[in-house]
Amino acid sequence: MATNQQPGIHPLLAPKLKYSKQLTSPKAKVYKEMSQALQRGADRIWVFNLGDIKPMEVPFNFVMDLAWNANKINYSSIPAWLTAFSAREFGPQHAEEIGDILLKHSHLLSMRRYEGVNSTTYSVLYYHETERILAAWKDIYDRVSAISETLAPEYKSSFFHHVRYPIHSGYLYHSVTLGQGQNLQHALERRNTANSLAEQILSDFDTDYDLIEEYDTMENGKWKGILSQAKFDTNINPTWHSPSRDVIQGLAYVQLRQNMEYNFGNLGIYPEQSTGARQQGRICSSLHASAPTTGAFAPVLPMLDVYGPEWRTIEIFHRGDHRVPISWSITSPAAWLKFEPASGVVSKDTPTVVVKVSVDWASVAAKYHKTLKARVDFDTLPSWDYVSIEVYKREVPAGFHGFPETAEYVSIEAPHYQRASEGNVQFEKIPYLGSRSESGSIGISNYSLARESLPATQAAYVEYDFYLFDASSNISATIYINSGLDTDPELPMSYSLVVDSTTPKFNRVLESPAKAGDLPPGWTESVQDNVWTRSLVLGPLAEGKHTVRWQANSPDVYLEKIVLSRAGAVKPSYLGPPETKLL
Repeated sequence: MATNQQPGIHPLLAPKLKYSKQLTSPKAKVYKEMSQALQRGADRIWVFNLGDIKPMEVPFNFVMDLAWNANKINYSSIPAWLTAFSAREFGPQHAEEIGDILLKHSHLLSMRRYEGVNSTTYSVLYYHETERILAAWKDIYDRVSAISETLAPEYKSSFFHHVRYPIHSGYLYHSVTLGQGQNLQHALERRNTANSLAEQILSDFDTDYDLIEEYDTMENGKWKGILSQAKFDTNINPTWHSPSRDVIQGLAYVQLRQNMEYNFGNLGIYPEQSTGARQQGRICSSLHASAPTTGAFAPVLPMLDVYGPEWRTIEIFHRGDHRVPISWSITSPAAWLKFEPASGVVSKDTPTVVVKVSVDWASVAAKYHKTLKARVDFDTLPSWDYVSIEVYKREVPAGFHGFPETAEYVSIEAPHYQRASEGNVQFEKIPYLGSRSESGSIGISNYSLARESLPATQAAYVEYDFYLFDASSNISATIYINSGLDTDPELPMSYSLVVDSTTPKFNRVLESPAKAGDLPPGWTESVQDNVWTRSLVLGPLAEGKHTVRWQANSPDVYLEKIVLSRAGAVKPSYLGPPETKLL
């Protein structure tokens, strides 16, 4: 069974994954659709496509409770509903913990349907995205395992059915599928850990089938076959058809007793988001000199600035004969630039060491901006190399409240606005709704009034302040809107996002379909994203404070996140960059 030290999960991420009570949840998505249906008069018949009712008892129970008494459930009460369900089914002892686990499970499910997840869905290079997802799944996996050990016998079968199987199989599915992406990346970087990743994938693949066999034999085979459908597939599946048998393809292995090409040596250096280690996987020996590596081969750490991450990471890894350990050390070019640890050994048993890189900003001169080179020495040829580290100390004026630029972009979760309009129709914070935000979404309140009073609805707004440290010839915005369809032909969903202006410019969320009744363009490609991602150009902006204003024409438009950036600053990722610092 996988452990917290399994190769696919970044060892520094698990302690950082602290969820707030504002986590998003597909239960909130269900509530959104059903509550809107109620407010529009659909209070007699609801039609659901459940596939099979048997494994869907929890969400089906939720919508039936909502149908029975819609006034007892709202967005904020979703955690309480999950706790009450857990107490009823599994007793009071673990009810709050199980409810919280189900909430987090619901959040992870909201990001993307299982059948749409493949080895490249989440980025293995940028924002620690794959590692963050795996660490989040591993967290609830471990918590469920701990509860299962102490749960009263009379609850065991029900707990397995409603909680342990969905969460354990979900974790294993992501560990196997996303692990394949990590395995390939490590192989391209010639890391020895490519092999341990491949073995972990095969182990989790088998463990998943252990769960199916356990399910089939539980309660004297009462549920045999219900959840035995194959689910692991190749990454190339051009149709909607399900796999007829589970399969794993394309695992990569390196030769553990073989040394790396002399020019680059057996010690690998991977600063987060760097492609240098992968570039070093292939070489023309007659052209590429030995250390220090330069150009595309060079290890380069993303910018360190005051409002960015508290620390960034460099992975020191073994990529040669695993029988021979390698000692290494990093020499800092400045006393205030910290490396933890600054020395160590990579070996057969410890093939990777993760180094935290941080800055003591109080000791750095104002407006300091320089690319430093930290020297890495190791006791194997070519003996040394450099890591390039850009350090930029920029600070906003006293009294600024909002989002400072960091690494040339700003990422804002929708509920974290600085001001909002008032009136009978206004925006409200909606907890638990969405997949690109951990704080929920925002939407127009008072559903019925908002639809009846379009001028008041379009006039409602929220504003976000941000700060640019340098002028830009072109700032763009990427907007994440909770997925949905136009349901009113007289009021198609529209939004406005303008900067430093009170004049709204409304844009359609969706394009018109080819003919009435058809799905809108882009639906097939985007339906599994669970968001509509839209981009627009805000234009040139001067250095200093700016304000973006968000407006919508309909209570059907729910905003999850806004990302503002200079050209090329935001790296490709499924979830988009995590929220930046709010002052």
